[in-house]
Amino acid sequence: MSEEFKAITTQEELDNIIKDRLKRDREAQAKRYEGYISPEDHNKAIEEINKAFNDFKATHADDEQTIADLTAKNKEYELASLKNRVAHEVGLSYEWIPRITGEDEDSIRADAESLKQLVGNQPPLPMKSTETDPVDSKNASFRTLLNGLNLKGD
Repeated sequence: MSEEFKAITTQEELDNIIKDRLKRDREAQAKRYEGYISPEDHNKAIEEINKAFNDFKATHADDEQTIADLTAKNKEYELASLKNRVAHEVGLSYEWIPRITGEDEDSIRADAESLKQLVGNQPPLPMKSTETDPVDSKNASFRTLLNGLNLKGD
């Protein structure tokens, strides 16, 4: 079982021995790194991911501005609702709601109460009368005629 030592005397013998060892080493390395991707494929994958990310950023660039705009609108609606509620609770007529100032309920309530003291409890002016006077038929006829006229000049 013991082999005798054989001296390498030619370049061909040395090349054959090294060739076999290199082949075994390459096979071992290939088996070891089986399933891995090459650096070139890795770079291509990174480029594709970066391109997809940049495309996503480009399509959603204005989302933050949209969110900010919607948040501001929501705050305006909440503030208007709060002013309406406070004006109703204080007993202020709705014509005065745009005059109320403040950013929170306490400041709005204080302003509404001070405005209520300034204006008093005056009822709003009545709208056009919808009732007709059945006693005076002559005036009722003229009133009906005037109501039917187009006074805007269209």
